[in-house]
Amino acid sequence: MFGKVKLRDNMDISLGGKTISISRVEDYYVYLRDEVERVIVGDEISILPEPARGYGVKLMMIRLESPIAIAPGKVLRGFIEVPIDVSVRTGSSEIDRFGIGREKYALYGTLENGVIVRYVRAKLESNPRGVGNLKLIVLNNGNNWGFIDRVVFPMMNIMYYSSDMAFYPTIRVEIEEDINVVNTGEAPLPNLYSTGEEKSLRFKMRW
Repeated sequence: MFGKVKLRDNMDISLGGKTISISRVEDYYVYLRDEVERVIVGDEISILPEPARGYGVKLMMIRLESPIAIAPGKVLRGFIEVPIDVSVRTGSSEIDRFGIGREKYALYGTLENGVIVRYVRAKLESNPRGVGNLKLIVLNNGNNWGFIDRVVFPMMNIMYYSSDMAFYPTIRVEIEEDINVVNTGEAPLPNLYSTGEEKSLRFKMRW
């Protein structure tokens, strides 16, 4: 359940295998999730998706379970289930944060010059399936066949969501002599809510 939530007594909110419990005690509410407990003097919280940064990483690497070979001039579109973070807020203050999806990291690049990235193995699907999703567009603008077995993209602050699903902005992979990955900042589907300002960021995959 993403978005603004009106609190009531004996309320459970389930999201990606996590459960938030709300109970009323006299003039306030008690918020419980695992070992996290908060007192809320008010009757509303916001539950919003965030990029799965963990440890401050800026990139996510998706290892494709079925690598893609794509002919010149062709375009492939699909969705991938990916990890996200969830931010629970009262007003502009974050009172809780937790992850949905397996927390795993990898080295992108060499031992000398590489960086730690969020890592996930996933399969390209026709439609979004999980709580956290990413729309991937692969374009071969070159003259030769292209092949990709992973996608590394820069995460930005903006996310999109419906009541039950969250989405990173659409990611576009452009194959020419090099492979460029563009976080377009654009909504992957119509009628989604946004958590921030739309902007794009281009990244060159070097490894």
